[in-house]
Amino acid sequence: MKSEPELQLETRGLRAGYHGCEVLRGIDLEVRRGEVLSLAGPNGSGKSTLLRAVTGLLPLHGGEVRIDGIPLQALSAKERARRCAVQPQVEAPLFDYTVGQFILLGRHPQRHPLALATARDRDAAARAMEQTDLASFAGRSIRSLSSGEWQRTLLARALAQEAPLLLLDEPAAHLDAGHLFALHTLLRSLAREKNCAVLCISHDLNLAAEFSDRMLIMSQGRVQATGTPEEVMTEPNLREVFACKALRVGTNPFTGRPASFFAP
Repeated sequence: MKSEPELQLETRGLRAGYHGCEVLRGIDLEVRRGEVLSLAGPNGSGKSTLLRAVTGLLPLHGGEVRIDGIPLQALSAKERARRCAVQPQVEAPLFDYTVGQFILLGRHPQRHPLALATARDRDAAARAMEQTDLASFAGRSIRSLSSGEWQRTLLARALAQEAPLLLLDEPAAHLDAGHLFALHTLLRSLAREKNCAVLCISHDLNLAAEFSDRMLIMSQGRVQATGTPEEVMTEPNLREVFACKALRVGTNPFTGRPASFFAP
């Protein structure tokens, strides 16, 4: 009998917010090794707040977060970083690193703060650059990058961490069609071949449906629907969450996966 995949991230009744205003109102979530879970929902529904809460960047108002079965509060910042790599939605470059130097920063959780980069660190950074089509950018200043190139650099830094849990906040933002496809193919490969758990915020419902094992749609700080793409991508769900009666759901004729489109 096949065993159930290992639970890498779990929240129960998670509540969090800002300045006394509650944004997350009782979120139950599970992400297992070997799967890609896409998180979707309207602007302001709490998606980025959820990522901040599960990584300890935002204090909890209530509920519980467990990473690799361990309560979040029991993990030091370094232990969290070893178990969980994060690509933020927005990050401004503070120093004029080269792309290679910046991606190597992702290796800090894996060694002593004062230790020099090892051959393993450099290999992990080089591999991350290859995976994100940045190998030829290693010597370039990060301040010379386009928005899409910078987005791929942020992803490469997270990949260089080699953590079993990847939390990605709109990694497809600013990417062209070729890199969009390559990104989602890579995420699915990391889940399948490296047994990673991937939680990815996405505003592209169709890409999420194509490449995810499961989807979760949030609305007003709550879970509206969760399940397989076929279970989640329904017209009643999408119309209610996005307040758009023009949304329709059909089938991608090439893959058989659900797809949304507008029919005004």
